[in-house]
Amino acid sequence: MTQSILFNEIQGIGEITLNRPQAYNALTHQMVIELYQHLKKWEQDPAIHVVIIQSSHEKVFCAGGDIKALYEKAKNHDHTVLDFFQDEYRLNSLIKHYPKPYIALLDGLTLGGGVGLSVYAHHRIATEKYIFSMPETGIGFFPDIGASYFLSRCPEASGFYLGLTGARLKAAEALTLQLVDYLVPSATLDTLKNGLFSLKTHDHQAIHAYLSTFHTPSTSNTFLHSAINTCFQEKTVEGILEKLDLQQSNWAEDTKKTLFKKCPLSLKVTLEQLTRGKQLELDDCLTMEYTLVQHFLQNENFYEGIRAAVIDKDNQPHWSPPSLEEINEQQVNCFFENN
Repeated sequence: MTQSILFNEIQGIGEITLNRPQAYNALTHQMVIELYQHLKKWEQDPAIHVVIIQSSHEKVFCAGGDIKALYEKAKNHDHTVLDFFQDEYRLNSLIKHYPKPYIALLDGLTLGGGVGLSVYAHHRIATEKYIFSMPETGIGFFPDIGASYFLSRCPEASGFYLGLTGARLKAAEALTLQLVDYLVPSATLDTLKNGLFSLKTHDHQAIHAYLSTFHTPSTSNTFLHSAINTCFQEKTVEGILEKLDLQQSNWAEDTKKTLFKKCPLSLKVTLEQLTRGKQLELDDCLTMEYTLVQHFLQNENFYEGIRAAVIDKDNQPHWSPPSLEEINEQQVNCFFENN
């Protein structure tokens, strides 16, 4: 049986390779546990001075959590589904606070839980194949893995746009929004890694200086900062839609259509989540998100969204309530109360 994650120790570097290509490296609970255990082991090992995480898939870093498995567990009232989220958030926190340089090589699609394995890295290297997205509002869920923390800290209103719409970013746009640190051609990753093996240091400045020699600035950034900030700084989803109406542009029309496809309850909870996250540190955000998870797992939209996206694949979810107007502030606030 093929191992879903490969762990190697090479010349003082702990190398993690996500190796579940048939499932686009979707994270299982066992994978999350193994990642945590190896990182804790390497944290204490004086022979390991740097950790690298990468993927064996040529087009995908990690497509997020294995939502089909989570769906089946939750449907069958298997309470270990909550353990998955608890352990995943614990892993996110460990990466954020990791005492040794943690380097993410992002050579492909990076969604949801895959963002959680990489966005907290000290050095985030994205290639031309990199695509970022937090698509959870489209499956009746919310952007988790600490998104309340990192999306709320993106420049101006850009993180709110990403969290609500699930929009995809290319590497140059992600660099602008401070979600990655270096743009490196995919063809040079092996050379870059070989140099890291030779570097033999845990000094962040030395590593940064070395990685910077591979950085290739891009002029292909098409992110619409002005329009996004104008619309997504509004305090309500309805207000955002009204501002989009005033834009009278193809981008605004497309963005409205995107929002109307998302789960209305997810949109309202996500907006509140990101607003609260601005004032919180990561671990507090993860605690808040764990509370949200417990409510979403009891809500029919989560199951309906996954059914439509990955079970029946009809892409015709029936949300409840079906419209924004039917959701009041009290319903939203209930999601933030401990069960």
